Amino acid sequence: MRRYEKTRNGIEYTDEIVSSDGAAFVLYPTAEHTPEMVKAAIRELFNDRDVVAMKVADARDWDERYRTEIFAHPWTSPLRWFEINADDYELLRREREKGTPPEEYIKTFVLPLTAETKAANIQKYGNEILER
Repeated sequence: MRRYEKTRNGIEYTDEIVSSDGAAFVLYPTAEHTPEMVKAAIRELFNDRDVVAMKVADARDWDERYRTEIFAHPWTSPLRWFEINADDYELLRREREKGTPPEEYIKTFVLPLTAETKAANIQKYGNEILER
């Protein structure tokens, strides 16, 4: 699972090495973080790290984070990627915004639907996915 660190004022972020010049950062502020706190976090990272790119998470970044939590959850570890119902971004966003924990999403939308999800992905990508 992706590692999230925190700035000194408590804003989570991720980084990914982009080149020998440094990394790209994504900040994940929540409602408790003011615009001033976000600016301070950005300054901190620019001062302390080799920043090549910086962004504040948008809805799609939060969706991807939620999706990653679903794929990384122990309940989905016995499943293959094509059996995990986590490609419908409208569903992911709706459930994330409702505050549905990953466990509840998995119990409702993944585990009962593995056969259907597998069949849909075989239809979409072909039987070759079974051989990988």
